Parts: sequence; structure tokens; C-alpha cells
Amino acid sequence: MGDPDSVRNIGTGLRNGRPFTIEVEFLSDWACGTGTARHGAVDREVQRDADGLPMLRGKALAAVLRDAAETVAVGLDDGATGGTWHDWVEVVFGSQPGASSRQRLYPGERLRPRPRAMPVPAALHARPLRLPASVRGAIAALDARDRVLAREAAVLLRPGVAIDADRHTAADDTFRIEERAATGLTVTADWQLFFPGLPVGQPVPWEAELLLRAAARLVDAIGGKRRRGAGRCRVTIAGDQAREPDGDVSQGAGRDAGPDAGQGADPRLNALLDQVDQARFPSEVVSTAAADPAASPLGSRATDPPVHRHDLRITALTPLLFARGVIGNMVLTEQFVPGTSLLPMVARALGGPATGLITGSRVVVTNATVEVEGERSLPVPRALHRPKDTDPDTTPGVRPEGEQPDSRRVDGWHPDDELTDGGASGSDQPVELVNLLRPRAEDGRRLRPMTGCCVADGDGGIRIGEVGLVAQAHAVVDDTSQRPTEDSGGLFVYEAIAAGTVLRCELWLPADAALDTDWLDGEHAIGRSRKDDYGHVAVEVLKPGTSVLTARTPPARTGHDGYDGYDGDDVDDGQLVVWLLSDLLLSGPAGEQVTDPNAVGAALSERIGVTLTLPDPGPAEPPRELVTTRRVESWQRRWSMPRPSLTGLAAGSVIRFHMTGTPDEEALTRIEATGLGERTAEGYGRVALQPRLLDHATVRLSSPDPRRDGGNAGEPITGLRSTAGMPGLAVELLRRGWRRELHRTAAVRAASTELRQEFVPPEATAAQLGTLRTLADRLTVAGGRQQMLSWVAATVRSRPRKQTWGADRLGRLAALASGADQLWDHLTVRPPAGIAEELHPAAAGWLLAEVVRAEVEQRRNRPAGDEPAAAQLAGVWS
Repeated sequence: MGDPDSVRNIGTGLRNGRPFTIEVEFLSDWACGTGTARHGAVDREVQRDADGLPMLRGKALAAVLRDAAETVAVGLDDGATGGTWHDWVEVVFGSQPGASSRQRLYPGERLRPRPRAMPVPAALHARPLRLPASVRGAIAALDARDRVLAREAAVLLRPGVAIDADRHTAADDTFRIEERAATGLTVTADWQLFFPGLPVGQPVPWEAELLLRAAARLVDAIGGKRRRGAGRCRVTIAGDQAREPDGDVSQGAGRDAGPDAGQGADPRLNALLDQVDQARFPSEVVSTAAADPAASPLGSRATDPPVHRHDLRITALTPLLFARGVIGNMVLTEQFVPGTSLLPMVARALGGPATGLITGSRVVVTNATVEVEGERSLPVPRALHRPKDTDPDTTPGVRPEGEQPDSRRVDGWHPDDELTDGGASGSDQPVELVNLLRPRAEDGRRLRPMTGCCVADGDGGIRIGEVGLVAQAHAVVDDTSQRPTEDSGGLFVYEAIAAGTVLRCELWLPADAALDTDWLDGEHAIGRSRKDDYGHVAVEVLKPGTSVLTARTPPARTGHDGYDGYDGDDVDDGQLVVWLLSDLLLSGPAGEQVTDPNAVGAALSERIGVTLTLPDPGPAEPPRELVTTRRVESWQRRWSMPRPSLTGLAAGSVIRFHMTGTPDEEALTRIEATGLGERTAEGYGRVALQPRLLDHATVRLSSPDPRRDGGNAGEPITGLRSTAGMPGLAVELLRRGWRRELHRTAAVRAASTELRQEFVPPEATAAQLGTLRTLADRLTVAGGRQQMLSWVAATVRSRPRKQTWGADRLGRLAALASGADQLWDHLTVRPPAGIAEELHPAAAGWLLAEVVRAEVEQRRNRPAGDEPAAAQLAGVWS
């Protein structure tokens, strides 16, 4: 055996923390589904990306690769189940704490928990596999109709039925329609192997690379029904020289070949296999020791508050999941990115001083809320209420919390997206929101609080930003039964923020803190399940922005007769309104979590040097507190145990205090910069004091601007009507789509009596109609056009037949056979240039065949007194 280092000189090895390309070429139809259906149309849908094209979840491929890697490990460990290679499987693909935390004593007995162990994170970071970016971009650049046809061509429908075990015939009420992605598609993604103990860019351990490459060679099918011929595929990894370069899919390259076709010797894999006997244990190569928290000194609180240094724009490249609770088997998500999930990314950009800055309350990363028209949105104050009878489908931002505009939306895509802009459609009449902190006359209207986030509309009102959510079904497959079971975890659903959502947060740092913006400005992984299908984001570092909504106004003075006496005599007394921009965590004397507004007043009083108390409630007084509480659960991954629950006042809560004394302006600014309460570095405790938004008795709710960024998704981007320069796969999908469309259109147009009379005379005999049908079917074969032209010429030479058909009809038939553009006038549609010329003979044949069929059907359905005319047509379609 050679030196293990010698394998680095053969082929292209994988490097730590650097992306490598993994590609899956499907050699048959494939069914990687969503677990959902479209009522009345499809019983099982395939997985689609945000562009409406088929995709393969990284989680699904990683699971299949793990199963293959376990098979490889059994062989390399000579049948042992706990050898060196099994340890490498756990290092590369991660441990399975959910599967290993339970065991059965005997069959039929209840499960009992096993001792907990620290989970091993996966070194393999997977991403969803999609069609190549060039193909997706070319399809997105088409006009609306071509784009829909290309997307439809990427999937096909398969009917199915269950067979009765006793009668051996179709069982009753079991007919179904299933979607499958088309054969010949190739999906790709950039994955990476990352070992924390190795420098970035260094070659990964050869044992890990061998395991991954060998597993890829063993995978020959993926997805549903793969044991019945669906999902046959070939998996290749960058640097793998096991197959020849891909042929053009339009030529059918590889469609009839098996998974092993074209796979020759792979020098890289062979060189790795030569080192099998010298395999090392993972502990000898990769350090798994956790960093010692005591090695990082804690920071002391600085006298100078942090400065709003940057805004971070976060674009979701895949769905984002930040769990806020569980209902049944569904994991619900927050509709914002918590600062807790962003802080580790910022800490890495700060480098060594990060721990001292964070523990010293000198770093603040706010929650990332949805961006509306280039501005970060803020939670709507609970003091703003809307009329209860406002229609949530016509007024933006008045939908009850948790309810989505389209409950049918799954996986971020829906067919109706081609006809709408995918968002809420605003009403022309703005809604007036009532500010309950201001006195108002009782008008009998029933009100309910607003939800969501808002931005200023530039004209004194606010505009609501809604976050699109998607639901994606997953399943844990039991190794023994090869299907989801209760013991393995079964079926579960993730609710997530939709891909393409743009969010924005604020970053507050000391003025002299060094931040690696070059590293921060790029792609990162955040949130739950970020090692595969979720949490992939693009971060853009921006200049700090300002919000008009949080601009502070002078505290309202209280007269002796009530709340609205702004010109009171006592200038030392006034009102202070506190608007919570994020959840607020406060602790009592014994460390207990408190949600009493009086505790908020006490904490603020200590910070700004005044006395804050809640006003005495009175029948004519506005409410003094409009608050709600919120409970946050989290998980300690290293310990495999839940963290203590966090209970506090929820974002959007509003409290009105009676203030005695004059606040220090510098203290007010410091509180707005550093926050109030605990865990402020993670975005908790953000407050706005005396915000200008709550100065008015009513606030106008504006409709969304139709010219906002992104425009109407149903409008073409470029209106491209030519296939020149398009990738071969995009052209093939467009060609398939137009073949379907022309076939459908021909059947619809043939139902027109006027169109049939343009090609078929009423006096035509059954023999003549049968001849025309035969010639129409031959238009796509060699010499078919010439046969049609020869028949037309023979008909012209025969005076009786010429009189029957007429010179105009024969001219139109000759024009169709010659490739004239009049065909598209008859069909009322026209494919893009390049495809139109190619499909012209087939489309002409389909049109003439449908015209003859419709004419025969029309004659057969004549009244009962015309039986001879119908009888002579009996042999036309026999």
C-alpha cells in the first residue's frame, strides 16, 4: 500500500469548508414528492422549488447516501458493526440521537429512554438540488405563457390503481393520479464537508472522501417507487471522473442507459481504496473537543453605548426555520429571524474580542424582520386597532396572526402564481387604524388589534409587511420496514419562511470594534436544519438606516384635568409611552421571570433617573397597558436537553406611564441603543420611547405599492420569444411544453364549425376524409409533406374532386404542408422562433387530424333522419 498522502496527487480532492458540486442525473421518471395533493387534480405532487421546477431535497439525497455509506462501512469493516468506518459514517453524516435515544426490551414492550449522549454534528452540509442556474434563468426570462409551458413539461402525470388481492382486478375507489418529474433532468447543488478542527481549505481526511465517493457510486435510485423503476439515477461528485461528459438532453443522451453506463475506472476513488488498510479513527484526525468557555474572558460594561454601525440585509435562498412551537406533528416557525440565530455569525466576524464585547453588552444584533420597500419593518404597536369587519383578503396586514393568504401554498410554489403577484392585494380605500392611547368618542365600532410588522409609507401612515410561509412534509424512514413508523419518528411537517423573503436587522457595535465585513458579506447557514434544506441565506452588509416610526417626541405633559392636557402647569409631570420593538425579558429579586408592567417602569426609572408609575385607571382614561406575554422555548444541542423557558412581554406591547421628573436625554438614547432587560445582545429588550407613530388618534393603513421591488411575478421579465442562446435542457422543456399545448389547442380549435369548413367541404366522402387523415398523420415522417402536396395536385387535376374541395381549401391544405405561417393563425398561438419551425409539420398534422375527427363526430350526431350520411362514415376511424 502507498502513502496516504499520495492520494492528494491523484484527481481533485475535496477541501475542508470549500463547496464541491454534486450532480444527480435521472435516467427515468422520478417521484420525490411533497406528501400533499391538489384536490380534484393530483393525488401526489412532486417537490418544486420557488421557480416551480422539480427539485430534489438535500435531506433526501443525504439520507440515501448515508444508507449507502453504511453498506460501504460494513464491507470495509469486514462485517463488524462498530469498526473504524462506522465511526467515519457518524462523523460525516452525523449521529442520530432521535433513533438512538429509545430502545425496546422485548417485542411489544414500551420504549424506554437510553442514556443521553452528546450528538455528533454532521460534517456534510447538504443543499437542495435544483436544475442548473442557467436553465432556471432561461426559463424565468420567457414570457408568461412559455414559462408555464416549460414548467408543465418538467412533470408528467401517471395514473395508478390498486389491485384487489382476491379478484385480481382494480379495487373500487382506488384510482389515483400521481405527478412525476420527467426523465432526462439533471439537478445539481454545491455541498461541502466542514470539520471544525481543520483549517479551511485544507484537504479533508481521505477516509471521509472515500466514504462519500463510494456511497455516491452505490446509489442508483432515489425517491418514491424506486423499487418499481422510478427514480433511476447516477450520482457524481466534483472531481469524479467516472463518467463521460453529458450529452445534450435534447438528443436523448443517456436516457436508455443504466446507472452503470459510462462509468469506467475512477482514478481518485481507486487511489483512495488502495489506502483502506491504513484507515485511521476519526479521533486521530479530527478534533471533536468543544471550546472551553472559561478560556474567553468576560467583558465589562463600557460607559459608551454601542453605535448603529450597519444594517444586514438577509435574503432567504432556501426556506428558513426558527421553531416557535409544536402542534401535533407540525413544527411552527417564527416570522422573523431571531437575533439569537444571527449572533454566532456576527461573533465570528468580530473574531477574538467577540466574547468580551458580547458579555459586556457592547454588541447588539436585533431581530431580522421583513424588509418592505427597502426599509426594516417593526412590530405593529398593540395600541393600533382596526375595525373588526375589515376584510383580511382585501386589506393588507389585517389577517389574524398565523393565518396565511393561501392555505394551499406548499413548498413555496403554487400554479396560480403565474396569474397573480403572489402577495396580498390591497384595497383602494385606506383603512384608518384607531390609536387606543388617545381619547376617542365611542362610536360603537368593534375593534381588534393589528398583527405583523409595519413601515412608514412616507405620507403619515404605515404599510404592513407580510411574511410568506411554506409547509414542507418530511418523514423518518425506519431501516427495517423501509417506511415511516411511529418508532422511527414517522411523518412530520416543518413550517418555514419562504425562500426569496428579504429580511433586515440592525447591528450595534462599539465605534472602534473591528468587524470582518468581507466575510460577513456572503452566504451563511442559520436556524434549524441548516445542514441540509433550510437556513441558507445571503447576507449583505449595508449602511445603517433610520426609522421614522421610532422618532422620539417630547414627553406629553399632563394637566390636572386629564390625559390630553399638553399645556399643564406642572412641567415636571408627564406621560411616557413605551413601545416594545422586541420581546422583553426581566427578572425579579429571586431570579424569577416577571411580566408585570410595573417591573418595566421600575427598570426604566432606574436607567433614566425619573419615577415611572402606571396611571390610575378611570372610566374616561385611555388604557394604560396594551400588552401580551410570550414564551420562548429552545434546545441545548450540546447537552441534548431543553433550555429553561423564557417568558416575557411580547414585541408590539405598549405601556403608558405617568412620569415624575425630567428624563436625561443621554439616558434615553443609551436605552434605545443598548436595550432593556436581559439578553440584549440577542435582540431582546429593544424599546422605542415616546414614538411619533403613537402621537395621533388615527393612523392610516396604506395599500402595498404595486411598483414595489419585484414587480408583478406574472409579467414577463424580458418577453423572450426566441430559443437562440438558451441551454439545451431549457429548449427541450420548452419544446415538450409546446408539443402538449399545440395538441390541446388543435383539439379545441377543431370544435369550431367555421374552421372545419375552411379545410373540409360538407360534400367530402368518407373515403376522402380517411385519406386526409392518413396524410395528416404522415406529415411528420420523411416524405410526408410531399405526399400531401401530391394529393392536392391530383385533386386539382380531377375536375369533380376539385369542385368538391374547392380551390381555396386545396390552397390552404397545400400551404399547411409547405410550412406556411398561416397555421399559427388557425391555431391562434405561435411557439417561439426555433421551435415554431421544428413543430410546424406535427402541429399541421394534429390540426388536420382533429378537424377530420370533429367532422366525423359532427356527422355521426346528425338528426335521426340522416342515417345514410352517418353510416357511410363508419369506416373512417376504424
